[in-house]
This record gives sequence, C-alpha cells and structure tokens, in this order.
Amino acid sequence: MTAPSQTNGQLVWRELLSTKEIEEWAVSRKQPRKLWRVDDHSWPGVYRFVFPKDKPLPLCYIGEACHIGRRVRDHICPTAKQQSEGTTKDSPGRRVRDAIKNSIGNCYLQYLTIEGAVKICGLELNQQSFVDLFKRRFLENWAILDSEQASKGIDKLRPLNRDIPTGIQQSLKDDLRPAEPNIVTVGRHGKIIKRGGIRSLL
Repeated sequence: MTAPSQTNGQLVWRELLSTKEIEEWAVSRKQPRKLWRVDDHSWPGVYRFVFPKDKPLPLCYIGEACHIGRRVRDHICPTAKQQSEGTTKDSPGRRVRDAIKNSIGNCYLQYLTIEGAVKICGLELNQQSFVDLFKRRFLENWAILDSEQASKGIDKLRPLNRDIPTGIQQSLKDDLRPAEPNIVTVGRHGKIIKRGGIRSLL
C-alpha cells in the first residue's frame, strides 16, 4: 500500500476473516468469536472486503465502524428489517450487501492497523486514533483513495465506494435523515427558534 509520511510506523492491512470463515458464517449464521473482544464488545476501526476474482481490477468495499463485529454482521447476515429498508436496487446499503452476498466464498475481510505512528497530511495517527470518530472516517477515506493509487499495481483495488452515486461519504449515509426545506424561523429579539435542512442523528 502507498505509504504516507511516517514518523516511526506504518499502516498495515491484516486478515480478519478468510474466505472460508465468511462462507461458514453465512451458512451457519453464527458469528465468529474472533470478531469480538472481551465482554462481547467489538473494537472500532476501518475494514475492507476484498473480492479478488473481479476483473480487470479486484473489487473492494471499505468501511468504518465503532463496532466492527456489529457492522460486518449487518453486511453478511442482515436482519429482515435491514433487507426491507434497502428495497431499491440503487440504495447504498443494498448494493454493498448484494456485492458481498454474491461473492460469499470468494471474498475475504481485512482490518487496518497502525504500527507505531504515522503522519498523513500533517495529522499524526496511531492505533488509538480509531477510537476517534473523525480520525476513523479520515482513515476510511484515505484507504479508499489509497486503494486506487497503490504503486505498481500492488494491492491496487477498485473500491465499490466510488461507484455509489453521491457526494456524501459512505460512513454518513446511515446517520442522515432526509432533507427539509432550509427555513429559519426567527423569534423575539432575533433568536432562531427553528432551522430546517439536513437533520443529523449524530
């Protein structure tokens, strides 16, 4: 992978689930224990599904989550509610789940780690940076861009994220409600008492 300027570390993708483990999970619907830490809490981070048999370049999907175990479960074994919510073929969630479902047995899962510390665009990052939502999303977007720019074709992938027709990053899609008219109601003494626009659940 293309290396950012480093202080004393590097960014490394490590395998989380093999092709066989993903296939067994999809059939049994029993989540692999390795996705969880103690007390049934999974860790925050950036992950990617890699579909190595896609041509001309292997396809991948990169995401971030506060709980990798929970998020990956939504991709591999979505609930009936999640499946009904993504009824339109072009919905982002549906497209990602379909790509994974169609590649069961032919994809594997990795997660991003930071060994030591690295500096990207002047921002110093280490393994603890995944706990911070904004740094995690920064690393997610860096990973999407880096997948396309890998030097000499090594680890060069075609991110599915780039095929989703929207200017809003993937990690925000589930956090945003539909937009309302951008109207401001002003109360006494110029105080704003209501404001429209996109309403975030964050």
